[in-house]
Amino acid sequence: MRKKFFFLGILLGVCLASPAQFYSARTNLIGLATGNINLEGSMTLNRRWSLHLPVQYNPFVFKDNRQFRNLTVMPGVRYWFVESYSNFFVGMNTLASGYSIGRILNKKRYEGEGYGIGLSIGKAYPLSKTWNIEWELGGAAVWARYNEYRCRECGAFLGRKHGWYLIPSRVALNMIYLF
Repeated sequence: MRKKFFFLGILLGVCLASPAQFYSARTNLIGLATGNINLEGSMTLNRRWSLHLPVQYNPFVFKDNRQFRNLTVMPGVRYWFVESYSNFFVGMNTLASGYSIGRILNKKRYEGEGYGIGLSIGKAYPLSKTWNIEWELGGAAVWARYNEYRCRECGAFLGRKHGWYLIPSRVALNMIYLF
């Protein structure tokens, strides 16, 4: 029993003695404008590296069955050239998504899942001690498996497809709260 308290005391002492972590919560304003409900949590790992976990969800179907429904998770890391949450960065992320896209590029609907890896660049601008704004652009190589449907009848199955695609994965104007 003494050993447990000893190790618990050491663990508590190390945690209290180490510098505080820097965390943030952010939302992509461009994503919100297109109907994607999104939130990203992040934390600094050290002065130049940060860890990010963005999640986006779009449940909406619009007139004439237009839709970009998805549930997407894109965990990743960023390297900051000056310091975390300040100035330029490059990022690397992974991607997992389930989606249903209809009547956006053509009159068909695509329903499936995708997995990939991507790169991004961006810059953060501090507005105050607790608020930042940043832009980010990025692309990804994604392996997608999907079913294709004729949208005119919204149900006629046309086939099952899969393959690798290069897609824009990050187009963001983020509002960030730091704590």
